[in-house]
Formats: sequence, C-alpha cells, structure tokens
Amino acid sequence: MKKLTCSIIASIALMLLVPNTIHAKANHSSTTTKEAEMKNVSIHDIQGEGHQSPYDNKKVNNIEGIVTYKYKLNGANYLHIQTPDSKKDDNLNTSEGLIVYMGNQDYNAKVGDAIKVTGTVDEYHIDGYSDKSKTDLPVTQINARDDKGGNISIESHNQKLPKPYVIDKVPNKISANDQFQTFDRNHYAIDFWESLEGMRVQIGDVRSVAPQEHGEVFTVSDDQPHETNNGGIRLKENNQHGERIPLKIYDNKAARDFDVATGDKFKGPIIGYVNYGYQNYKLNVDFDGIKKAHIKGDTKPKATSLEPSQQKLNVASYNLENFSNNATSTTDDKAQKIAKGITENMKNPDIIGVTEVQDNDGPKEGGPKANESYERLIHKIEESGGPKYKYANIDPDMNEDGGQPNANIRVGYLYNPKRVQFDKSIKSGDADTAVSYEDGNLTLNPGRIDPNNPAFDDSRKPLAAQFKFHGEQVIMLANHWNSKNGDTPMFGNQQPPVLKSENQRVEIAKAVGHFIEQVHKDNPDANIISVGDYNDFPWSKPLKTLESYNMTNMINSVPLKSRYSYNYQGNAQTLDHVLVSNNLAEFTKLDAVHVNSDFTDMSGRASDHDPLVATIDLKQANQNAKNNK
Repeated sequence: MKKLTCSIIASIALMLLVPNTIHAKANHSSTTTKEAEMKNVSIHDIQGEGHQSPYDNKKVNNIEGIVTYKYKLNGANYLHIQTPDSKKDDNLNTSEGLIVYMGNQDYNAKVGDAIKVTGTVDEYHIDGYSDKSKTDLPVTQINARDDKGGNISIESHNQKLPKPYVIDKVPNKISANDQFQTFDRNHYAIDFWESLEGMRVQIGDVRSVAPQEHGEVFTVSDDQPHETNNGGIRLKENNQHGERIPLKIYDNKAARDFDVATGDKFKGPIIGYVNYGYQNYKLNVDFDGIKKAHIKGDTKPKATSLEPSQQKLNVASYNLENFSNNATSTTDDKAQKIAKGITENMKNPDIIGVTEVQDNDGPKEGGPKANESYERLIHKIEESGGPKYKYANIDPDMNEDGGQPNANIRVGYLYNPKRVQFDKSIKSGDADTAVSYEDGNLTLNPGRIDPNNPAFDDSRKPLAAQFKFHGEQVIMLANHWNSKNGDTPMFGNQQPPVLKSENQRVEIAKAVGHFIEQVHKDNPDANIISVGDYNDFPWSKPLKTLESYNMTNMINSVPLKSRYSYNYQGNAQTLDHVLVSNNLAEFTKLDAVHVNSDFTDMSGRASDHDPLVATIDLKQANQNAKNNK
C-alpha cells in the first residue's frame, strides 16, 4: 500500500484539480482524473506502486492489453490482461497485469486477443468469505460492464502473449508490519505479490506442503528443505513462511477430486496468473496442465511408533471433525476411517479425549444428546477389531458451545473398561454445574470446569473425569478452546494481523489452570493429564499460561519433523496438545500420528487433525514422587 502521505496528497490534488500530484509510482501516474478520462493510461499507471490504485473509482478509457487468461467465478466472467512486452515500464513495483470484470457478459474476447478496455477502476474483493471486505486485500480491476459505462473492443487476434515473469524466489517475511507504510517487494511477500497482481508468471519445480483442499494446493520451491518427515514446512514462532506459493486450479470443481498429498511434486515450468482470494495471493493455473506436471510422492499414513504396554497408561487426543450419528453429514466411510485409525494407527489407547462430537442428528434441529453418536463410533471400532469402549459425556445446553449451528459439539472420552476403571460411585455432572476436587476425588464424574465462566461463552466447556489405572488415580481434562475466528489473516488488510481470539483463550487457560491449582492444593501428587484441541501454538500466551500451573506440554518433546497435528494454508502446525502435571513429565512419551493432516479424503484422511498418542508410566512416576519426599 502507498504511504499514507501519498494518499492524502492525491486526495487533495483531485479536489483541487491540480496536475502532477498523484505519484503512487515514480515517472508514472502524474495525471489528473480529468486528463485520465481524456487520454489513455497504461496498466502499470492504474496499478501504481502499492496496494491501492491511484485511479480507484475513476473512469479510464481504452486501456490496452493482451488477454492472457480467462475464467468464470460465481457466475461472472473475468479476464486477465497484460501490457505488451514492447510497452511495459522498467519499474518492478508496478504490475503490468490487470483483471477485467465483465459480469455475465463475455465480449467474445479470447486469450491472445489485443483489446482496449473502458470502465471504472475498482479495488474489489473478488473471492472470499462473507467478511472479506473487512479482512482481505482487494484486487485492482476494471469494471467493464456495459450497464456501468464499460466496453471492450477487440483490436486484433492471435497476439504473442507477454513473456511470463519468472519467479525465482518469494520473500520469506510476509510484511513490514507497519500497516503498509513500507512497500518493499524484495523483502516482503505481500508486496512482492502485489507488484505482480494480474500478471502472467512462471515458477519452476515446486513441492506440495499441504494436501489439495477446495481445488487449491499450497507449494514451495522444491529446493526448499523439508521441515517435516513428509516434505512439509512448519509454522514457527518467528517464521510464517511467506514464500508459500498457492495454486488455485481451474476448473475448480473438478480439481477438488485431485489427490495431492504433502510431499507431492510438480515439474516446472508452470505458468500461472496472479490473483487473490480467501485471504491469500494465488496463482490461477489450469487443471490439465497441473495434472501433467504432478509427480506423486511416497507419503503414506503411519501408525504410532509407541507400543502399548500392560504396565503403562496409554492416552490419546483426537479431534473427530464434527462426528455424529447423522449418516448424511458423517458418512459411513468417515466413521470407518476413524475407527480403523483408532485401532490400527493409534493402537487402541486406554483413554481417548475426543473433541467435536456432535449430537445425534448433527446439524439438524434436534436436541443436544449425543449417546447415539458415541455408540456409533464404539460399534465401528469394535467392528474394526478394537476393544468395546465406553464413553463419558455431558450434553451441553442447546447451541451454547459454538461450532456448527444446532450440532452442539462437545468434548468427551472413550475408555477401555478392561484397562481403566471409571469411578461410577461419583455422580455425573450436568451442563451448568461446576466440578471441583475435594478430599482426594472429583465432586462430579464427569464434571464440567467452571461452565458459567464468561471465558467459555460460545465455546466448549472442558470436561474433567476420574479414572484408575492399576490402582493409581488419574484426572483427565478434555479441552476444545475457542477457535481463531475473528483473527485477521496473514495476508490480510491488517499488518500486523490482529489476534482478537487469543484473549479468550488466555482466560480459558486461567480457568482450567485454577481448577488444576485446586486439585494440586488438595492432592499435591495428583496425576493430571490435559488433552485436546487448544486452537493455539506451543509458544502462544494461552498455552504458556496453562503450563504455568505446574503442567508440562509434551508436544515440545516430539522431534521437530513430527511436531505438528494440523495443516493450515501450507503451514504444518500444532493446535492439539497433551499436557501432564510436572510429576508425570519425565515418565511420559508423546507421538503425533500423521494419518490425516498431510492427506486428502481420497487418500485416507478421516479428520482435519492428526491424533496424539501418549504412554505414561504412572508406577515409575509415583515411585519417583515417594523417593523425593
């Protein structure tokens, strides 16, 4: 985006009709609006040096360009046009490409046609979520609809397309984090892509760092080091990987069945057209061409490396991604995949803390009971050769815990009664009564932690449950903290991004921490295991807050190349965690079981999260505690 002073000066100039004051780029765009309507300007003048066109909302006439790409989106027709090579400028900050919006018209313009476009310049959010105008960056386009005073005239056919701009390297840093006061395409990815907006570009050999989703594939240059065992890259506290190259494939509907896993490769050169949508710059590419370039990798789902032990407690955390007894919203294939994964890949943990269990009818307008949802999964696990699990659950109040409307997602437990004992002598809690810990036991089993605390508004209430393993008491805490909804995106219109949702997770961490504090005050040697989807990273303030209550986050013990449970926009990251009370940390091993986040549904994915599996030697931990007294 241009510096603020530039936009202020430009506005004053337009009001006073003083020439030579719009200076979004050196040596160009030094025309008044009146002159722009009378004389031809070039594409690079319209694009300017920054994220906002100096001609926004202005009428322009006879803008020359060669049609390089054509596509349809949401029923509307779009063209990409580009300045002929002989007429481009020497300023890399100003894009030579532009997007033309035609509405439901077509004008019969084809790739290779030289055209002149008349219309109004818009900074428009072409594609995105419902709140895109509040969060995303707009795309510079010309609205050429004839009912808006626009027109396209075809001057000639079969013109040589402009040479693609060869992308050698995309900057690693996303932005200067100064709300667009700085524009530096050599150092910041958000500025690099803006300087190529609408243009025909070329990339070399690339590697997928996420599975195909919604007809899109996030890639990096294939010479970039592998940061995960499957060829991905990992989100880190100080590295958000601005160098990712997202591909949006057309025909987009057909591309959604394209089986691309993390680690697959695409042989270059690949031609694409720079656009923006759904919070990211993307290269529009054609399905036929990208299929021919695709080289299938050898990434396969793998079972946990931890072997079950008779003498060790085996626990797991698993986000089931909106699992219910509704066979339409949760297919039989999904149910079978989850069950098979628990049995074969997770090796039948003794206790599984589950998240995103929906009520029996899923998103229908029924009540919040989920007994049939649990029983469906238990039956599928048994069919797959696993044990006959039982479940512990508290139904939430209707539509009070967030998630899909009317589906009432909640946290709960599956447990193997032949391996652990669930203490049924303690009565079960309800949706609104808080559990506590007194005289060595929970007051409710299971019981919800502080369910009336405002920290849990429109979010899942953590569930505490008490078990015994070989006579040793275990207090389990199942969590699903509020999502990142409300945060602005990495490539959005707020730089740095605003993390609005984090504050609530910090308050949730305090509420769970206070409960842990209460347990430890009554029983300093209590064995506490907190599992779930925390919707935040190991270094984040919410997770660090929870750790401060004498808890250890075991994800930090997992080898770096396996330290992730989720993939978002090409960044492998950890949202799921297993924390244990400090007395258990030395005697706990954790494994992230990569069977979902690197794969498509076609290649076996059962959920959007990978499960975590841990083995805990309670006997050794308790012996150690006695020796230290």
